[in-house]
Amino acid sequence: MPNQKIDPVKEFANLRDSVSRAVGQSIQSLTGGVYPLVDIYETGDSVIVRTSPIDGIMPDSIEVAMEDDMLTIRGETRSSDEIPDEVYLQRERRFGKFARSVRIPRAINSEAAQAHFKSGVLTITLPKVADTRPQVIEVTETE
Repeated sequence: MPNQKIDPVKEFANLRDSVSRAVGQSIQSLTGGVYPLVDIYETGDSVIVRTSPIDGIMPDSIEVAMEDDMLTIRGETRSSDEIPDEVYLQRERRFGKFARSVRIPRAINSEAAQAHFKSGVLTITLPKVADTRPQVIEVTETE
């Protein structure tokens, strides 16, 4: 067996990369591999959907659609770097097409919906439909 020298710096870099991949895979499994991540909350008159920052996307390349109770966000992220793939030592940001669908658990007026993109975060405001519960009409006695 030939005498092999161990390069501790290289071995440490390999270990670091392995740990980084394992952590990334764990995070992906916790989030279900969905992208972008979203927060959904409601105010008195709207349901708000806010994404995690979307790296490498222009607002005009985002498509937001509402069908029944499903909100779908589609787009394509692109790297602005002109770096060839083969020179990367580590690459964690992902680019390419994505689509994310989430169920909106409230009746909303999709025709009045608005979407705003600022600092990489997409915020969608979905106005709720006016309360559809039966209205109680008071009966008064007339003379």
